[in-house]
Amino acid sequence: MKQLSSFFVVMILLPVFAGCGAIIDFFQPSTTSVTLINNSDFPVDVTLFIDDEQNIPEDALTEVGEQIDRTLQPGEVASFSRDCDELQAIIVEDADLRVVVGVSPETSTDVLRDGDDFGCGDRIIFTFDHSALLVDFNVTVDVQERTSL
Repeated sequence: MKQLSSFFVVMILLPVFAGCGAIIDFFQPSTTSVTLINNSDFPVDVTLFIDDEQNIPEDALTEVGEQIDRTLQPGEVASFSRDCDELQAIIVEDADLRVVVGVSPETSTDVLRDGDDFGCGDRIIFTFDHSALLVDFNVTVDVQERTSL
């Protein structure tokens, strides 16, 4: 019971000493989420890179960043999260639509950066799709901002 009382005292005194923003920050998520959606009719091989340096140049990001490889089956949705400090820059460096062996339309994205393109607590959604004739394979990027208290 004493621990519970101490918790309430801290929560009451926190805005007095640190401002109301401290309470909001306490309850806000400290991770950024990434969702990969395959809306195509074929498997998609995705290679993306993330890094903890917000202003890393694209060529350096694909050399020293954390590489994540994933094969998405048609209709599959995959997600992962990273601490906000660990995900400051992200790029889909290559995505291949596996139509038949030797025929793989591909696509990529520009680098997305924390502060400019997304924020801590946001969800970055990469959706892979193609045209009816399979001549256009693309990835769209959507950022869902975190909801505030």
